[in-house]
Amino acid sequence: MVTIEQYTPKKSAQVAPLKVQPEQVQFTISDVLSVIEQLDDHEHPHLILDDGVVVGFFLLDMNYLSNQAFDVEIDSHSAALGIRALLIDETFQGRGIATQALQALPDYLKRAYSEKTAAYLTVNCRNVAAYQCYLKAGFQDTGNLYHGGPVGPQYIMTLSW
Repeated sequence: MVTIEQYTPKKSAQVAPLKVQPEQVQFTISDVLSVIEQLDDHEHPHLILDDGVVVGFFLLDMNYLSNQAFDVEIDSHSAALGIRALLIDETFQGRGIATQALQALPDYLKRAYSEKTAAYLTVNCRNVAAYQCYLKAGFQDTGNLYHGGPVGPQYIMTLSW
């Protein structure tokens, strides 16, 4: 069963070996623990587990919309959060874990972040597999692109609950 939980330092040994395939590094992070060490208070690290085994990672960013230059109409920046740096370890990819985690996300967010009602993320236009995964999990393409990414334009996607 795929579950989501907030990262705690007691899981650092399980998080340290997480890595993606070499061609995927351009789209996400390559050293999870280094990222965790540099987080600001508004960035909350989370883990994706499959039957209790840490298989993935992502960040929830409480200030995501305030820090992004998105050309989208948003009712309330304070009611939305951002999803960043989502990855599934290369040895666990292709099993539907990311889709299952993303499908479980709204229920998790309703419990853990009850004041939030929507999530936003960007996905590189060349990262077709990730884009399809987000669509399959219920995210919607806003029809707008974000051009501030390090490796080209990105689709802006959203999920409401």
